Amino acid sequence: MSPGSGEPRLLILNQMAGPMTWELAADLSRQLGPVALLTGHPETLAKGGQGAITLFPSVPYNRATNLSRGLTWLLYLGHAFIWLLRWPGRIPCLLFSNPPLLPWLGYLTRRWRRRPYAVMVHDIYPDVLLRLQGLSENSWVIRAWRRLNRVTYEHADVVMTLGDCMAATLSGQFDPTRTKAGRLKIIHPWADTDWLRPLPKEDNWFARSHDQVGKLTVMYSGNMGMGHDIETMLQAARRLRPARDIHFMFIGAGPKWQIVADYLRQAAPPNVTLLPWQPEAVVPFSLATADVAMVSLEAGAEGLAFPSKALAAMAAGAALLGLSNAPSDLQRLIDRFECGLNVNPGDADGLVKAILKFRDDSSFLHHCRQSARLLAESTFARTRNVQMMLDNLINVAAK
Repeated sequence: MSPGSGEPRLLILNQMAGPMTWELAADLSRQLGPVALLTGHPETLAKGGQGAITLFPSVPYNRATNLSRGLTWLLYLGHAFIWLLRWPGRIPCLLFSNPPLLPWLGYLTRRWRRRPYAVMVHDIYPDVLLRLQGLSENSWVIRAWRRLNRVTYEHADVVMTLGDCMAATLSGQFDPTRTKAGRLKIIHPWADTDWLRPLPKEDNWFARSHDQVGKLTVMYSGNMGMGHDIETMLQAARRLRPARDIHFMFIGAGPKWQIVADYLRQAAPPNVTLLPWQPEAVVPFSLATADVAMVSLEAGAEGLAFPSKALAAMAAGAALLGLSNAPSDLQRLIDRFECGLNVNPGDADGLVKAILKFRDDSSFLHHCRQSARLLAESTFARTRNVQMMLDNLINVAAK
């Protein structure tokens, strides 16, 4: 696909365009026509262009250090600016907050080329830097960042985010009534409930191969980043080592993967398994092995992010065990829908008690697992939430 020939109906920009962005692009292309996606996500790029989706490779995100994060953000941003200039201004764009400076390009190209744009906010910056990195609200960088965010959001056709707590935080930073949509839209993340489904361990080759039949499997599956409370999970695993019917599984990658690896090398615990990222074809079986899925939200990130890995776990029928402070979208989800338990980050005693509650009260565990799956099929279903996003984007594309 090149400019002027088979033009896309929508441009999508997301440096970390994972499965949800790909699914969105697929559904959009069926309703709108061809879409173009600029991303640096290796797994998404490996899919290649399919159907009416054309992929354009860009700079991958490198989260190894703060320097590499900032550098790859800026490199992607520069590429995105040049890439947007290739396309006529009449083609609208959807800008994700990955990297967090990316939405600014929407305002810039609207002023320059009158391009319509929508913004999807996954992480609220600069608040993440203020709370987690200790930057000052009074610094000129933060003040300029907030001003650019406000102008960008208020000139957008629509601004969307993932949850109620995030919306409350975001709506205090600009006037949603000044967008063309007239209000801030909440579009929950989703899970593909056809691809991810509960599966009895006896019928699950992954569970059988890792000797999980007849045990309570407590799983953390996803990125093991610096903001994830892996240490408290390992403390709970250490205390529960004598319980032969409880097993911890850690699956994924990231800076804290090595912490688990070091613990395994030093203590050789029989109740902990560590695995790398699993191939896409294996994921439905690995996630369905979990009876309880641990989901961590870093202290200070309440109202700034939504751990979408919770939705995949719910689709696979796992009860949620959150590590998050209140109020957060994760804590509210668990409490409101009775699909698990939540403890504060760093509370190893509370985590142990919660795991024992799941083990010792089978009816409670069954209720939480059933509630999680039903919630994934309704409120967080792909069909429902993609359609809500499609409705907003169709209005943008029609302008």
